Amino acid sequence: MPLDAEEIPDWRARRREVILNAAAELFAGRDYASVQVEEVAKRAGVGKATLYRYFPSKEELYLESLERALGGLEHKLNAELAPQQVPASVRLSAMVSALVDTLSEQLQTLKLLGGDQSDLADRTRRILRRRSQRTATALQQVLADGMNSGEFRKVDLEIVPLLIIGMVRGGIMQLGDRPREALERSVIDILMSGITNLPPFI
Repeated sequence: MPLDAEEIPDWRARRREVILNAAAELFAGRDYASVQVEEVAKRAGVGKATLYRYFPSKEELYLESLERALGGLEHKLNAELAPQQVPASVRLSAMVSALVDTLSEQLQTLKLLGGDQSDLADRTRRILRRRSQRTATALQQVLADGMNSGEFRKVDLEIVPLLIIGMVRGGIMQLGDRPREALERSVIDILMSGITNLPPFI
């Protein structure tokens, strides 16, 4: 009996998500060159030919997994914009935590960018730039909320969000084997000490 036409997109979407999950796990732990399409297909429980029907190349699979991870970050950040009754400092701290978590998982992606002039690196940079602008906008909104409520002192809403992103990104690149929680605490401590009169984050 043939599938109902309305069920097919859901079924295909689920399989696509499984493939992207498998790819994300592999790309997060290793460099791009060492991840093979066969490995992704095996982890996803599909054949290589099936994988190629969803993603025509390893590069497209990689870039889509990056877009998906950064889209998830945007969702988390936007969720923190909603509860206006929650202090801005709490929401900003949650945003920094989400930023550290997501970018830590993309460490190999960040390393790929160092001096690489390939088409893949260029496309990756474009994705990161575009997504960083959206991240900065979310950070800007919470900073503005804190300024309006008197919780934060006046800061440059164009520069400070970019500094937060840069601080997290640079910290991840230099962190080595140290736990990401240490970076998260340090960024929040420095940030809160600079824009509020609250005690440092511990």
